[in-house]
Amino acid sequence: MGVFTCTKPATFAGVKYMPGDTVPAEAIPADRVGAVIRLGLIAEAQPAAEAQREPEPPAPTTFTVPVTLEDGTVYDATVTPEAVVELVAVLQTTVEGATARVKAITDGTALILIDACDSRKTIKKAAATRAAELEGKPGTEETGGGEPPAGGEGE
Repeated sequence: MGVFTCTKPATFAGVKYMPGDTVPAEAIPADRVGAVIRLGLIAEAQPAAEAQREPEPPAPTTFTVPVTLEDGTVYDATVTPEAVVELVAVLQTTVEGATARVKAITDGTALILIDACDSRKTIKKAAATRAAELEGKPGTEETGGGEPPAGGEGE
């Protein structure tokens, strides 16, 4: 045992150490090292090679969310974190604010999630209208809750 890392503020051999500081082995009597580790004051320092191992792979950029449609069928929507963020933003705003946000959405999957999760009829209608616009169709009077718009992720 050569080097330790301080995990809690402590004083060894008259020297104060803060969490993250390197504590040399000679600062702690050899017969007390085990007890000091059990107290949680220090931990064995990681060798340099271990500390520089490969970073973990990034989180997935898409994932699948089952969405139950009005007719009871389940549609597996492939969504991005951004679509979920947009959904939450719409759910947290007033009808006027949500309608304005929906009009600016370009992600068909976000519109599917909004239609499935928001119970406000005005927002469902706005999502259906925006989905029709994205598909190149004229505005629709649909109230939502039907089939997911074509061109959305996960089809």
